[in-house]
Amino acid sequence: MKPEMIQAKRGQKGFTLIELMIVVAIIGILAAIALPAYQDYTRKSANNACLAEAKGVANATLIAFSENETLPAFTWAACDTATIAGAPNFGGIPAGAPSFTIDAVSPGDETVTCQNSATCSLP
Repeated sequence: MKPEMIQAKRGQKGFTLIELMIVVAIIGILAAIALPAYQDYTRKSANNACLAEAKGVANATLIAFSENETLPAFTWAACDTATIAGAPNFGGIPAGAPSFTIDAVSPGDETVTCQNSATCSLP
């Protein structure tokens, strides 16, 4: 070999293949740890959004009952499905506490339950 070629090889700078493989492995490990945590956070936030929406509907139901009005139509945005069972029959109902149950299923597959008041809970 010519001395100039040997000198050029020694002067080259950069990362070796082993160094690059180690960096890729570290990034893969960090991604494997972060992804489940991220999915858990998104599920919890979806459940809490549905819980907040169900509380709002329960409050609206109580207000409608106390003012002897009809129950308004609700558009559920944060919950996948929701039902209001045993909603009080507004108009001519005797005084007393309303008896109703709101069951809403969140995008995180949890059921939010509100019973007879604006107190709602997740399991």
